[in-house]
Amino acid sequence: MTAAQYPPGTEPSAQRHGSSLTAFHTPWLTVREAHVPEPGGPGRDWYYVDHPGCALVLPVTADGTLLLIRSWRIAVRRWCLEAPAGRCEPGETPRETAVRELAEETGARAEVLHPLGSVWPSSGSSNEEVHLFLAPSVAPGQPRLDHGEVILPGPLPVEEALELATGGELQDAPTALALLRAHRRGLLPAPAHGAASVPLAQGEPR
Repeated sequence: MTAAQYPPGTEPSAQRHGSSLTAFHTPWLTVREAHVPEPGGPGRDWYYVDHPGCALVLPVTADGTLLLIRSWRIAVRRWCLEAPAGRCEPGETPRETAVRELAEETGARAEVLHPLGSVWPSSGSSNEEVHLFLAPSVAPGQPRLDHGEVILPGPLPVEEALELATGGELQDAPTALALLRAHRRGLLPAPAHGAASVPLAQGEPR
């Protein structure tokens, strides 16, 4: 049912949903149940992932290389090319999360962060909001990964990364959106001629 089909005063709203209940909880996520009223009916229960939000940072070196990473994502059973990102910890601002995740996953230090807005990657099933940033003129360092965490370096020239984003080969939506927003705002350096990307490992898709 579209919004136009709801009689005046009966449109769904946060106030009309009432309280939600915790249906399932883990240290990483919470699934909540909310009752959604519908015109002329009893309504229905809706389940969604309650997420604290996360931050993603697009690190760019002075020579125009994007310090992307490749992570094994169990939900899709493949290596995913993406920018450093992670969940906001309690009491942590998205900017602080971006700085921390950048250092942990690439070893780089962000002196400057340009905000690129935010995105809801899956608003139909989660309230997760991903805050996007660009970190210019960074230098790679030694990653500080969590125990058991497997992340491969995936540096790419700006031009190649943009081609992957616009061509659909870069499938991590927040990373692709951050790239396109940064490009549109003129925040990415001009492509460095002759820059080469790290070859993919055998069996490792983009």
